[in-house]
Amino acid sequence: MALRKSVVEIKGYRNEDAKDKAAAMLTYWVPGVNHLGDHGRRAFAEFTDVYAIQEDFAKVVAAGFDHMLDEVLP
Repeated sequence: MALRKSVVEIKGYRNEDAKDKAAAMLTYWVPGVNHLGDHGRRAFAEFTDVYAIQEDFAKVVAAGFDHMLDEVLP
């Protein structure tokens, strides 16, 4: 089982460049690094609502933990 490492980005204002960067991370970078298999498992999360960061972060962590369990449990 590989350790999952996450790239977390917190944005107050999300312009088109930030949207493009997030899309590239999710579409190309994360799948590419994970496909290599040499650098552990990677994930990306972007948070934009300052009032929901704590709750949104907890959801991302819980989903990652559930995914990890699915990989190791029959």
